[in-house]
Amino acid sequence: MMNKISFFIFSLMMCFSVFASEKNNRAALIIGIGEYETPEAAPLPGVGADMESAKQIAKAMGIPDKNIVVLRDHEATKINIVQAFKRFSTIASDGGRAFIYFSGHGTRSYDQKTKRCYEGLLSYDRQEITNEEIAEATKQLNQNVDKTIILFDSCHSGGVLKSNLTTRSANKSTLTPKFFTKSSDSELAICSQATNLRTRSVFDQSTRLGAIQENLVFITASRPDEVSYDEGQGKGGIATQAIRDCLLGKAKDRNASGGITLEEIRVCSQELINQKLTGPMFLPHHVTIKGNRNLIPVVSAPSQAPLVATTTTANSSTEPSPSKPQEVATPSTQSTNKPPLVSETSNKPTNVVQPTAQLTGTVIPSLQSASANQINSQNKPTKIPPLEKPLASIDTLRDIENQRNPTRIVEVKPKKSTLKINQDYLDLQIKSSHDGYAYIVLLGSDQKSFYLLYPNKLDKNNSIRAGQVLQIPAKNWQIKAAGPAGKDHLLVMVTDSPRDLNYLESLGEDKNSPFVYTLANINGRSNLINNLTGKLGDDKSEKFGAKIITINEVK
Repeated sequence: MMNKISFFIFSLMMCFSVFASEKNNRAALIIGIGEYETPEAAPLPGVGADMESAKQIAKAMGIPDKNIVVLRDHEATKINIVQAFKRFSTIASDGGRAFIYFSGHGTRSYDQKTKRCYEGLLSYDRQEITNEEIAEATKQLNQNVDKTIILFDSCHSGGVLKSNLTTRSANKSTLTPKFFTKSSDSELAICSQATNLRTRSVFDQSTRLGAIQENLVFITASRPDEVSYDEGQGKGGIATQAIRDCLLGKAKDRNASGGITLEEIRVCSQELINQKLTGPMFLPHHVTIKGNRNLIPVVSAPSQAPLVATTTTANSSTEPSPSKPQEVATPSTQSTNKPPLVSETSNKPTNVVQPTAQLTGTVIPSLQSASANQINSQNKPTKIPPLEKPLASIDTLRDIENQRNPTRIVEVKPKKSTLKINQDYLDLQIKSSHDGYAYIVLLGSDQKSFYLLYPNKLDKNNSIRAGQVLQIPAKNWQIKAAGPAGKDHLLVMVTDSPRDLNYLESLGEDKNSPFVYTLANINGRSNLINNLTGKLGDDKSEKFGAKIITINEVK
């Protein structure tokens, strides 16, 4: 008869094999230990709440219940945890995302041979799982998935506190330090001093083993020399509560890019922790992030309301409430004050039709081919709405670029990096290290005109082969500099899997133009990030390469 441990490993293997057969894209491993085998380790009554909070975070990240593996209390022995790490690594889909969460006691021990302090997690059976062991067990994971987020709500320092100390705050909630060590008092004293600067975190060990820092995020509830707390009465870890609430809606999009990064979540979390832990008895511990702090962990569902001028606030979970609604470019019969552009020279395609829709400053499209003529034959001047504040679109481009996978290399070579207004044409050569699909987003020199340049209605086949040059624009459409003088920013992406742009286009599609103009507001920017970097569905790689380039427009 199998013992409990071997039966659990067998059950875990069966669970993972189901995941593998379904080829799921994102997965989570959640570990919580509130009751330990040894009575010396103080119980953590809030761990149950932590587990639920971690599940909420996982679901917000697009991870379904069937992809969440949970180890709780007696299941979380050292052998089971290490085994779970390894099997979780092998079944995680190539190009997907992984979330690993641990709530329990952290620990630190001193090695007399190496004269170093080692940090790790305390398993149910009072064993230490060192950061080195965790990094080794998750090595394959970091090679498989696109992005990994690890969140440990524990601490690695007891400071001057005894490991079994619990205290009561002013609101009568019991706070328990999430730290336990088997080391002697003298060894613990050594590891509580400056020697902890020589310790290595999971992040340090993982990158040493080959993990790419842009693809890995390691979040801890406290700094190495701080104590993090479990709050009783079913509330859970103070850090977990704060991160959960900020990730699920309290964090602010501080740069109005349309996406909320982990750094913005950290700032929000720290504010909540500071409010809850006040001196002189309690000093706030500090949430720390190593790795890609610009990662966007959660993308909201796109707004179901069309992005049109309205007297009510647009229905978007990511859009801050503006003082008045932001308008979107809509067809207008008003005449334009901008003079028509000069006709193409003889060395350019003849019979080119200029769009009559007004764009206030940017690179202007010059369109050719039967389809171009058909699209523009019934054009009407387009009114560009005023913006309430300077458009932060460059931050949107940077947020998208920061989600890239460094193993995907994108090279972009403009024929000219400086274009003369009303004279020169945009000409790009794009090369990718991997097969994929190319996308180009343009922010014009006026910092207002912001749209998806490619693919478009005239050129929908955006596939690209590894090592081969993709020429943009194609022969049936051209782009001429139209001013004002300044810098155009172009984000060039090559994705492993195609992005579904139908919803993005349906939000504000201009039937008289091959481009999408509705990106020039907070909802448009949010939807752009969601469409280009959000969850793609099962068995689709989320990896992509990206590069931002600038083109100067001069008179």
